[in-house]
Amino acid sequence: MTSEAETKAKVGLRKYQRTVVPLMIVSITITIVLLTMALFDKLPWTTTIENYTKTFSLEKRLIFTIQLLFIDCFALLFAIFAVIARRITSVAINPLDPKGQVLVEQRQRILQNTLEQLVVKVILSFTLCTVLQSNELTLLPVFTLLFIFGRLTFALGYPKYRSFGFLMNLSSTIFILGLISYRLFISGIIFQHIKNKTK
Repeated sequence: MTSEAETKAKVGLRKYQRTVVPLMIVSITITIVLLTMALFDKLPWTTTIENYTKTFSLEKRLIFTIQLLFIDCFALLFAIFAVIARRITSVAINPLDPKGQVLVEQRQRILQNTLEQLVVKVILSFTLCTVLQSNELTLLPVFTLLFIFGRLTFALGYPKYRSFGFLMNLSSTIFILGLISYRLFISGIIFQHIKNKTK
């Protein structure tokens, strides 16, 4: 009896993996290709300011980054409102009622994950805008688009097919973290601020 249940579980797992693994590969591929194209200015659009110049001062970079982070906040707001909507239309309106907790658990997990991802995204976005060359600034809006799309597909696919959106956000984070680390430590941007004391 146990072996039959185990066999069914293994068959179910293999079937699930045949569906999910290709989605994971597609997610990572789309993310890396888009970010790489943005980094090397190979997308059909570019990021400019007044008079169509690509030169951004630090102040304008920060303003642009803050405006993009405003868009990122919509993912968090939608997750918050999804929890609220479930609470006010069910017994979950009482947060101490254990029966209600089951009703909002999935949406709360999505909200928690979105909040965690957003905190990382904010830190990376502010750091990224300081290390990019002017012709690489298209990376900032692409990072935002991937964040929003990743959060949307994570929420819609939760729990079984959440990996597509989660990996889109995770691979974006790793790509950007690697780029920032390279610019700060390998290219030595951060070491320009550290000088030997002279007598």
